[in-house]
Amino acid sequence: MRRNISHEQVLKLVEREFGNLKPLGTTEEDAVPSTAAPINLERKRDLEQVHLCVGVPSLPLAHERRFGVAVLNNLLGGGMSSRLFQKVREKHGLAYAVFSELTPYSDAGMFSVYAGTAKETVGKVLDMTIAEFRAMKESPVSDEELLRAKNHLKGSLMLSLESTSSRMSNLARQELYFHRFSSLDEILASIEAVTHEEVQTLAREFFQPERIAVTVLGPLNGFTLDRARLAC
Repeated sequence: MRRNISHEQVLKLVEREFGNLKPLGTTEEDAVPSTAAPINLERKRDLEQVHLCVGVPSLPLAHERRFGVAVLNNLLGGGMSSRLFQKVREKHGLAYAVFSELTPYSDAGMFSVYAGTAKETVGKVLDMTIAEFRAMKESPVSDEELLRAKNHLKGSLMLSLESTSSRMSNLARQELYFHRFSSLDEILASIEAVTHEEVQTLAREFFQPERIAVTVLGPLNGFTLDRARLAC
């Protein structure tokens, strides 16, 4: 086993093997990826639950407004204190698993909501989800709710960087997507800077009926869906 390898030696090896790769975002024209918003109802009778997924286009991973999107996601369905969790699961008991999540890529992103529910209640869960979309668009979130979402995000971030492997992955990800290193203090400050108005503006941009895609999988029990029901 070779020991005492210097940083310069590793750098030369990396440049030799990967030096010809072009940076992300420079291989294609700066065009917005095409998106579609289909409604897919897939009947599968042997499933015990109906699986519901509602999604809209989101922002790329390195977008300057990514922190606002992270706060919006946390408010809507990013934890046990989120609106969807509290309403769908805790208040009405319609789903054990219900959450929203972000799936960002270098040139695009996806904002989605998932819930697993009974065949008799899938319509109610969908309507509650759309109602929360509408509420996020119509009214700014409260100071308390915004503070709770920010604190949850900041706490999760700090916990995620406790191990050496997670720190190394974070360094690599920042180099790949941002071409610079942002300190933990910088990231925390960016989360803290998100405003009520920014969250509401993002909700209005994202939650438009014509942009909402829906997939429902399971024993549908005669469930049907048209786009008019997605009006928010």
